[in-house]
Amino acid sequence: YNTTEEGEKPNTIKTPDGKTYKIVPKGDYPVGKVDGDGHLQSSDPIKGKVDKPKSTITYVYKEVKGNVYVHYVDVNGNKIKESVTDEKDQPVDKDYDTVVDNRPSTIEFQGKTYELVPAGNYPVGKVDDQGHWTGDDATTGKVAEEDTNVTYVYQLKEDPTKPKEGDVIITYVDENGKEIQKPRQDTPNSPYDTPYNTTEEGEKPNTIKTPDGKTYKIVPKGDYPVGKVDGDGHLQSSDPIKGKVDKPRSIITYVYKEVKEEPTQPKGSVYVHYKDTEGNTIKESVTDELDQPVGKDYNTVEDNRPQYIRFEGKTYEIVPVGNYTVGKVDTQGHLESTDPTTGKVVEGRKDVTYIYKLKEQPTQPKGNVYVHYVDENGNTIKTSVVDEKDQPVGKDYDTVVDNRPKTITTADGKVYELVPQGNYPVGNVDGEGHLTTTDPTTGKVIEGDKNVTYVYKLVKTPNVPTPNTPVNPVPEQPAKPAPALEQLPNTGETGSVASALLGAVAGVAGVAALGSRKKEDEK
Repeated sequence: YNTTEEGEKPNTIKTPDGKTYKIVPKGDYPVGKVDGDGHLQSSDPIKGKVDKPKSTITYVYKEVKGNVYVHYVDVNGNKIKESVTDEKDQPVDKDYDTVVDNRPSTIEFQGKTYELVPAGNYPVGKVDDQGHWTGDDATTGKVAEEDTNVTYVYQLKEDPTKPKEGDVIITYVDENGKEIQKPRQDTPNSPYDTPYNTTEEGEKPNTIKTPDGKTYKIVPKGDYPVGKVDGDGHLQSSDPIKGKVDKPRSIITYVYKEVKEEPTQPKGSVYVHYKDTEGNTIKESVTDELDQPVGKDYNTVEDNRPQYIRFEGKTYEIVPVGNYTVGKVDTQGHLESTDPTTGKVVEGRKDVTYIYKLKEQPTQPKGNVYVHYVDENGNTIKTSVVDEKDQPVGKDYDTVVDNRPKTITTADGKVYELVPQGNYPVGNVDGEGHLTTTDPTTGKVIEGDKNVTYVYKLVKTPNVPTPNTPVNPVPEQPAKPAPALEQLPNTGETGSVASALLGAVAGVAGVAALGSRKKEDEK
């Protein structure tokens, strides 16, 4: 025999008096121990063979009861009254009605009076014409095994002595009127005649994505199960999308339709970074692959692994294999702790980093240019100056611009000026006053030194006062004609000899004149 066959061990039993019983789980009960089959262990086995005149198998059941609770909240879902029990431990399927005893039309809370709201959409959700929140259990029905919860919604009762106020709520539903996004408040409680506009940014989105991953788009003008919709996707039976507050609550509804989107193929990107051995960035990162399908091959070596990088005026080169401060680097100059230099795109991103070091620069030869100042005999009349100091070979220099003064005044007051072209004791001088046996006045820097010399002549000596001494009279002598100057070879000294002879003649004449004036004074 087998007492577990269909109909012999029901999970639920309903009695003629309307009560409901369910088989009990394993445990100890007043009747005795019950096993996992709801079978009273002191009775005969549930399966076996007939071995006596009568075998009795007993299953144990427990009456099922339920509760009904009623809750009271304001339009924002805040509790304004303690919950009440409409039915307590009552048999399943017993009728209940929360409207009769537990739906007061007004509630006093914290010194204020609240009244049941009319049907509509509120921040708490949709409310029917009984003031009942439709997101909860029905106001009337039958007791169930699980608890039943009924919620009524209230609003602050208007004070007739205060100006009338109202708010504006936007709701979002599908073609069948089902809410797809929580209502949004466009205008909080404001005096009547306050302007409102529900088409402002974010209030009437073209597309809505729900938490369950569905996508909805606002519907075009037309007739839908929910009602007629105008060209703004606005349910015409709801309040106008723009206007003025003129009642306690204005509800504007926009209607949407679910759109099926093709499943997007996963994509990924590959970025390449460039750092020095200390981990400092020396070049902006580049994108090797952007939003490419997963599984696509990538190769950062081909296009995005330069051998050299210029950064802040310096040249960096990719490092050889080795361990550096930044980490271990392979033979490609690739930081091993980052993603491989080649491979396949994965969903998300890959980051490849190459490491560089400062390239050693060969020492560039340099040179100097010095300028010297001498008189016709080669005597230094001014401290030499540096025209170019430690400058690269090949750089242009020009001593004429800054370091060839036309005159030089020495510390003792003597004034020198550049000599004209000619031959002087010091040597041959060109038209720039430059001693031609020295380096050119302009040119290019060479490795080592260049020396440029300018030659000057004395043109003025300072007047040095001398004490008064008697002058012996000199007998007047007839002036003698100056002897003819011997023609000198063209050595550049002709002018100097002639000048000396003329000076001597002038001196003799001056002494004679002085003696003549002395004799006149004595007379």
